[in-house]
Amino acid sequence: MKHAPPGYDCPFCGIANTLPSPALASAVVLVDAHVFALVPTHHYAGIQGNCLVIPRAHYENVLDMPDALGVDVFRATRRLATAMRSAFGCEGISTRQHNGPAGNQDVWHYHLHVFPRYTNDELHAGPKARYTPEARIALAARLRAALP
Repeated sequence: MKHAPPGYDCPFCGIANTLPSPALASAVVLVDAHVFALVPTHHYAGIQGNCLVIPRAHYENVLDMPDALGVDVFRATRRLATAMRSAFGCEGISTRQHNGPAGNQDVWHYHLHVFPRYTNDELHAGPKARYTPEARIALAARLRAALP
């Protein structure tokens, strides 16, 4: 079942179509043949350095994705988790993924959230706040430099 409105202009497809590789002055952290990752426009509870892992091809949600793509999503997630630990000294990593309106999905293209975590950080209780463009670019650069 599709939930995107008619004529939906997918922002992630727009980004995917411009990505031969991560640009130095960009929020994109990694790019491979099937997925890319970026620092999104928002963070939660003041915990900065979160990323989204996104398929380059359009799949509305996890129910639409081919099984084989899961390997690429997992590989990118693990690389980001390793980079977050190195770049930010976080104590843990959390992932989160939403499907459908009742699942709080708000972009109609599959994406997996990856968060650096710290003891008592109250990620799920904290407010959503917008990054400045400069902060996104700086965080992405730190993560790119720390990728295994």
